[in-house]
Amino acid sequence: MYEALSPVLSRLGSPYSMLFVNDGSDDSTGQVLDELFRRDRSVDYLSLSRNFGHQSALTAGLDHADADVVITMDADMQHPPELILEMVAAWRAGFDVVHTQKLSTGGRPLRESLAARVFYGLAGRLAQVPIIPHASDFRLLDRDALGALRTLPERDRLYRGLATWIGFRQCVIPYAAPRRAAGRSHYGLRRRLAVVASELFGFSNVPLYVGLVAGGAALVLSVAYLLYIVVWFVTAIGEDRPPGWVSLISATLLLNSVALVFLGVIGVYVARIYHEVRGRPGYVLRAARRHGSSDGSRPGS
Repeated sequence: MYEALSPVLSRLGSPYSMLFVNDGSDDSTGQVLDELFRRDRSVDYLSLSRNFGHQSALTAGLDHADADVVITMDADMQHPPELILEMVAAWRAGFDVVHTQKLSTGGRPLRESLAARVFYGLAGRLAQVPIIPHASDFRLLDRDALGALRTLPERDRLYRGLATWIGFRQCVIPYAAPRRAAGRSHYGLRRRLAVVASELFGFSNVPLYVGLVAGGAALVLSVAYLLYIVVWFVTAIGEDRPPGWVSLISATLLLNSVALVFLGVIGVYVARIYHEVRGRPGYVLRAARRHGSSDGSRPGS
């Protein structure tokens, strides 16, 4: 990543620095970063005390970035460094936030591509802020946009939604993502579903209103069935009446299922509220190595 990024940044004609965030890697990433830090004054890095997750690592990097323009990207080489030149050109043309949108991903199985289309399409339709389909965390933020993100008090962050929510002048640059340079992705179906759930519950109250609508529909059906039973009971005098336990059980299961499903929806929102209220930090720094101080480090927040 360093070898691919350095020549691209040198073509910008402006001072730059690279801030790597080591999200609790258990391999030799820390040693490699320390070597790069000693060799190149444009390299800084943060090491988190454990793996806190993608969005928390992004938060750490954004909290410690200090520049007129900040570009966030993954280090698996699926975010092409050459695209940075186009992103900076868009910023110089007047855009404050420059998003990137994946048109395709090299090496991704067809089933994952189809699942991504369905999940992100659903979240995009239900979210109450614009969610760019197939957007990634490869984006440019100018100082004002970054300052706006930093003022947001929430801890459970999803930057794909927050970066559009803050407003400012925004644009989207499409690209084709290449294969991973090395290793294998740990961003499987479970994590993708977690991202979609975060988009849905973090930027939409629609699930709560769906519960209200479904509950109302179930009530209407139950009242209609009750009227049918009353009419049948009155008009069927003298006839053998079936016990009716099947109908009773069916109605009970229907109503209880609706109630339980939407108790679960409410539970998700309550859990998110609890997560915000208890106020734990999104990440903990183990080390922060920054040039510009006497010992090469700067305490993190």
